[in-house]
Amino acid sequence: MSVRIQFDDPHAFYTNLDFISGKIILSLTSDENVSAIMVKLEGESRTVLMRPSLQPNRQQYARRDNRQGLAMENHKVLYKVNQVFPSPDPVHGINSGLAYTLRAGQHVYPFRFKIPFNNGCADPDSQQMGPGSGGFGLGLGGLQQLQYRHVKKTLPPSLTGFPGEAEVRYYVKVTVQRPSIFKENRRSAIGFKFLPIEPPRPPPTTNEIYARRPFAFQAGLAAPTKTSMFKKNPVPLSDTAPKGEIDARLPSPAVLTCNSPLPLRIILRKLNQSAENVFVVSLQINLYGYTEVRAQEVKRTENSTWVLMTLNGLSIQVGSPSDPIREEIVLDGQLWDRIPLPNTVAPSFSTCNLTRKYELEVRVGLGYGVIGQIQPQVVTLPLRFQVEIYSGIKPPTALLDAIAARPPVPLRRPSAASIAAVQPRPVVPVADPLYPPQLGTPGAVADDAPPSYEDAMAENITPTAGPREYSGVTDVNAPPMDEKGAAPQYSSGPSYPPGGAGPSSGGGAII
Repeated sequence: MSVRIQFDDPHAFYTNLDFISGKIILSLTSDENVSAIMVKLEGESRTVLMRPSLQPNRQQYARRDNRQGLAMENHKVLYKVNQVFPSPDPVHGINSGLAYTLRAGQHVYPFRFKIPFNNGCADPDSQQMGPGSGGFGLGLGGLQQLQYRHVKKTLPPSLTGFPGEAEVRYYVKVTVQRPSIFKENRRSAIGFKFLPIEPPRPPPTTNEIYARRPFAFQAGLAAPTKTSMFKKNPVPLSDTAPKGEIDARLPSPAVLTCNSPLPLRIILRKLNQSAENVFVVSLQINLYGYTEVRAQEVKRTENSTWVLMTLNGLSIQVGSPSDPIREEIVLDGQLWDRIPLPNTVAPSFSTCNLTRKYELEVRVGLGYGVIGQIQPQVVTLPLRFQVEIYSGIKPPTALLDAIAARPPVPLRRPSAASIAAVQPRPVVPVADPLYPPQLGTPGAVADDAPPSYEDAMAENITPTAGPREYSGVTDVNAPPMDEKGAAPQYSSGPSYPPGGAGPSSGGGAII
């Protein structure tokens, strides 16, 4: 017996509202007894971290993974089940416990799923394991998962690059259930890349955010000397060197789009009168990604760096000495407005045990002097701000209209009993209010972060159109990490080169 999955019209990656359809091809060399054939659409966000050795563990001998010093979380962000054989009874639902004889040969069973918007790890119904779970409706993974805090947000993108530590994977899995306890079930799985639809963007405005730094050159330092009879004598410089300030600006809110150029503006202003020119001699743009990995009470932040562009040896004159003081001089955007973000950059996201954030850094190198004689004195100014990255897949117009037409939720006036029940409580210190402890009691309530969309609105809306280019996963068909936290050995690729940087120096808002 062999079983495999074949997609219909496979995409480079899938997104919300897309249909995943295909065929289950079962090949039998002889007659076989089969109880059912189940197809599952699954997505997992799994993290594994080592516990700090200096912190005592009260449950050190309670569980084996604690004895090994591992903290693990596995959230089923997507779980849908479809029984393709036999056809579910319209009255009694899924049949279980019966056996059917399939003749030798090839059997084909079609399947079709629609990808929802929000993750479903907090929904107990999404954790149903179907036949074979003992009739309890929850498998072991579902019971363990309900112990953690959850957030209800848009499904996270596929993510690898941290082998054995963190991953977000999506796949379709088929299980051929056999009634005999002496014959194991046959399984097969095929992975796919997922990239979410971006949230609704606010109307465009002229507002900008900025990062600003002052600069000043020192007069009378290291002027070029004549070293050959064929060279001209250096032009004498004035006693007043230029000083000013430089801005890097992005539209507010600061949103970058996958596979799209930067909407960046670089503006320079001089703050004094000087006879010399200011030149741009170097320009580098870096994108820093911070992935916060959480597993129970353990946290770790992984840093990633993408060098978007590096230009050295420039001599771009900025303005002229006769320009008025504080006049804004905008650099030519042709240096960077044709360079898109790499297709290895995943959009910003936050799920129960993983969060990805970004910062953009623009490093401008400035020099001064006269045309043809730039002084060796160079001032390098790093300009950094926090940014959000969107996937570039715009939501369908019908969905935006449905959200806009949704009636507002009426405000409820608190009752007298609820007001009387409010009493002063002692202040309990919280290490990080944004991320409360992951481990809780069974049946813990989900963190009701506002979802990007409601799945109910999207039932009758067709898939969206948009650019389909994303390489945030090195190998979608690599097996996921096992229960002990081990991971397959695959190359992390160029998505996550080493590096990183500290927190942002902040910015402001320009109206």
